[in-house]
Amino acid sequence: MKAFKTAILATSLAALAGCASLDKSPICNPSHQWVAWSDVRCNPSTAPTDMTDNTARDAAARIAALEKDRQRLADELAAAQKQNSALSSRVSDLERQLAAAKQRNSDLEAQLAAMGGMAGDKNKLAAELAAARQRIADLEKQLADCEARVADLRSQLDQNKGSLAKAEKDLIKALQPEISKGTVSVHQSGDALTISLASSLLYDSGQDQLKAGGTDALKRVGGVLKDFPEKQVHVAGYTDNVAIKGALLKKFPSNKELSDARANSAAEALKDGGVSSNLSSAGHGDSNPIASNNTPAGRAKNRRVEVIVK
Repeated sequence: MKAFKTAILATSLAALAGCASLDKSPICNPSHQWVAWSDVRCNPSTAPTDMTDNTARDAAARIAALEKDRQRLADELAAAQKQNSALSSRVSDLERQLAAAKQRNSDLEAQLAAMGGMAGDKNKLAAELAAARQRIADLEKQLADCEARVADLRSQLDQNKGSLAKAEKDLIKALQPEISKGTVSVHQSGDALTISLASSLLYDSGQDQLKAGGTDALKRVGGVLKDFPEKQVHVAGYTDNVAIKGALLKKFPSNKELSDARANSAAEALKDGGVSSNLSSAGHGDSNPIASNNTPAGRAKNRRVEVIVK
């Protein structure tokens, strides 16, 4: 029975360890984020106007608030992981103490039987035996409490994975037209659900304003995710490695700025779809390619927006 409980504990701790992969970057880890891509070789005549000063300040305030929320969640995760590690260590220690106490109990019982008529020693051993039995009872209770806590943590992890699976199913249904065309993909990996949207669906070349089809798709994503308000939603934008040229440089000095703008516009569409909290966005330029940038097809894959749900 103890071996079975220990196996359950090990499984729980392994599941918790997976949560530690959350990124600690100010906004997101490129390997876990949604991405917006653009063809930086654009028509400068189609570039949109600059943000107003008020909009820039509002955006900075929102970003600061989101970073504060992200840090809080990261701290909570670290605390949970630390607590889980301490519980694991405590369970192992209690099991060792329990085994030692049981051995001591057996030794005392053997000594008591061997003492025969030595009443004084017999009474002393009887008292020690009673104390040992009480110690065993105390250790067994502590062990049961620790195992209950581990079981509770495991249940929470299972519930999280279950809700992600439900969200994945609903998103696949809502985005079926785009999925069938290959412009959208949805997949769950570990404790994260990723919706990847091709840049060609969302934006015209070199632009950060959403096309009608892209806006509609993102609103549908928001309509599904609003039913999971406890989830963290991050929008990540990515580009290929072709440098920005010409007049567009005035608005987007590099691919990083273009991917930032695209991620922000995608996040706004998610808000319009119903995602009202736990939403953040960031651009990462060409820092996380998923295909070779040496071919047109590879560059097209690298220009994308990813919505990451945890």
